[in-house]
Amino acid sequence: MSSALLSSALVALTLAAVPSMGQAREASEPQPPPAESSFDWTLGEWAGVRRDGADGSEAPMTMRVEPILGGIGQTRELEVRHGGGVYRGFSVQVFERDAGGWVEQYANDVHGRFARIEGEVEDGGARSVWRVVAPERRRESRRVDERLGPDRWRRTMSVSDDGGATWRVLWADELERAGGTHPKEGG
Repeated sequence: MSSALLSSALVALTLAAVPSMGQAREASEPQPPPAESSFDWTLGEWAGVRRDGADGSEAPMTMRVEPILGGIGQTRELEVRHGGGVYRGFSVQVFERDAGGWVEQYANDVHGRFARIEGEVEDGGARSVWRVVAPERRRESRRVDERLGPDRWRRTMSVSDDGGATWRVLWADELERAGGTHPKEGG
């Protein structure tokens, strides 16, 4: 068999095995997750303070939230400036269709590895509860995010050493939209 004929046969077999471009595009079109826009209000630049749960001390912080994947997720990058230096964190948050829920992968410059955090949305996105998924950990962690107003946001991280019977606040972030305007509203 000539190389041209062999090449044509391979192309034909490949095309027969792969769906048409139209079908592939249709199958890969993002399907809107339930409450897809639940976190649209978080998009943009934020500034505020992180309050230590143990002693109440405050450190200035900033956070940038940007949309990804056509709006079905966000990236979040934060910096907290404290007496010991700068703490940096980064996360990717998406609606995981197979699991049917929100998932965040979070990493910081202290540990340099990702932690899986699963979230439940309440009240149309005005409140969400996020739990760190790490079976090997003895202590449980959860973060509660609350929309306090159009341009105000509180995030509270708590831990439990007794299986969730009692919780201790590690920190609380009090954030306001920097510049005062949501990016989708002309900011």
